[in-house]
Amino acid sequence: MTVEALHPDHLQPGHMVGPWRIVQVLGRGGSSRVFLVERDSKPYSLKMGLLPLSEAQEGLSEEEYVEEKSAYRRLAREAATLFTYASHPNLLRLYAVDCWPNPSMGYPFLVTDYLDGDNWHQWRWRNPPHAARLVDTFSDVVRTVGVLHQRGVYHRDLKAENLLIRREDGRPFLIDFGTVRLPGALTRTLGLPEGVMHLLPPELLAYTRTEAWKKGVPFNGGAAADLYALGALLFQSLADLHPFNPELPDEQLVAAIATVSPTAPHLLNPLAPRSLSDIAMRLLEKKPEDRYPSTGALLQALEEAAERERESPAWKVPLFEAEQGPGEPPPKDEVTPLALSPETAREVPPEAQPSKEQERQIPEPQEALAAPGCLRRARWPLVLLASLTVLGLVLWLARSTLAPPPEALPPGSERSEKGSPPVSTTPPSTSSSFLAAWLCAVVGIGCPGVQVRPPESEDCPKEAAEAMTQELKIDWGSPLRAVVDINQPGAQSDTGVYQDGPIIGRVVEGDGNLPEGTLLHGRLWTGPGIYDIAGDVERPAVLGRYTLAVLPDGRKYPVCIVLGDRDGRVPKSEGSKPGAAVLARALPVSPVWRWP
Repeated sequence: MTVEALHPDHLQPGHMVGPWRIVQVLGRGGSSRVFLVERDSKPYSLKMGLLPLSEAQEGLSEEEYVEEKSAYRRLAREAATLFTYASHPNLLRLYAVDCWPNPSMGYPFLVTDYLDGDNWHQWRWRNPPHAARLVDTFSDVVRTVGVLHQRGVYHRDLKAENLLIRREDGRPFLIDFGTVRLPGALTRTLGLPEGVMHLLPPELLAYTRTEAWKKGVPFNGGAAADLYALGALLFQSLADLHPFNPELPDEQLVAAIATVSPTAPHLLNPLAPRSLSDIAMRLLEKKPEDRYPSTGALLQALEEAAERERESPAWKVPLFEAEQGPGEPPPKDEVTPLALSPETAREVPPEAQPSKEQERQIPEPQEALAAPGCLRRARWPLVLLASLTVLGLVLWLARSTLAPPPEALPPGSERSEKGSPPVSTTPPSTSSSFLAAWLCAVVGIGCPGVQVRPPESEDCPKEAAEAMTQELKIDWGSPLRAVVDINQPGAQSDTGVYQDGPIIGRVVEGDGNLPEGTLLHGRLWTGPGIYDIAGDVERPAVLGRYTLAVLPDGRKYPVCIVLGDRDGRVPKSEGSKPGAAVLARALPVSPVWRWP
């Protein structure tokens, strides 16, 4: 086909780029486009930069010239790495480096193997691995990184999107070497990459605070930075959560990465083996010298854990439930999902992606556990279907089944997702009301809010009362104190902003067998309709209940513990707004025989 395209975005199936015929657009990244191409009836992957090469700087601003050269060097680094190490079985082979439509003024591109597979998260979501399988595949990744480290090559952008798992045999492949550090080559100066701040090691954030990157001083990182990234990957695989919540404001996120240890994966997911959880936590240590010294040491730790526990039945249980779309059969050992590039997911804006919770009914309070940060799972067919076929139905249902609000919900609260506190609502009595709320969240329409009603007073369950008295031996008159929610970074003396939904507290002053460090899983209600009465004065308040205690050694007990005194009400602090209550980060907590 005659090519009339003037830009990579104009290229369509059937167009020729040299001898390569375009079959499909696979991905649209911020600096490149990825195409499935064909030559001699064989599939390949073609990655093309979005800035053309110029023979001279004439006609370009300094900023444009620097950006152009940076994009070119990114592809050049990737090409150099693949050319040099293409013999490795876990790296893609490189077949061509060229410019389109001409060498002097064209857009640079490279051609590699086309991999029929999924990125790391897609792979484990579609057919969740058990611990033994996870260790085997993760160890292959570590070995690949180790081979590069032995040759002085550091990837510096290890994340789920840059790991592809071939569907045919489950072999992992490491991709995207645009930020790689090569021996003897000019090291790229790194500032803060977009969209991955929550995955950056503390030493990189410390480097950026010095503004050395503005002066051209490079961040070397080395093995320690790659090991931290591997720790984040293992943490995500065990807990299905980010170590640090990417939804936090930048200032709070940076503070958390620098000072707060994430909650161990085995406390967030009971199916995660303690041995693997400990490995992930060591990889995420704040100081580089406290992590494993090398990939070899990490492999040894993984092998020792596997040798001790591989035959344990717990290591044969999938770590999570499989991702299933409507009407899909249960997953089998071999899954055949669509073959897409890891960049394909970027074609749909993040705000259009529904969370897993939007596809389920809101869980009961005692079952909803807060977490450091959600991992978003894409269900594009649902979004497309909702957007194209039920827009009118949504508007009608929203108007006819949801009560009009006294005040508007805070921005973004119409969407809830795993790991971020959802807006708690009183469930409507009809299925159409639930459908309306769900569709409003998926399509992104601002729907009327429903007032939050605090739970009714009731007796503490018998098993919780027995656990508190017989196992935990709590002194009912002894003061207890806890951090309200570990997802709020900062010192205990600071304040935090809280919404309705799940929380995880941490005991800082314990009693009996409920020691410091115990995690308290529960739920928070912020009103309206909740008040603390002091004398004749009613003050807007919040109500918090903790229903599960997880001790530092992993033992779990049902409990009845309220936030504040035994009346369970804590007055809101100054600056509170509807849906955003301001409270001290650490507060007294009290065991109760009856929920107030």
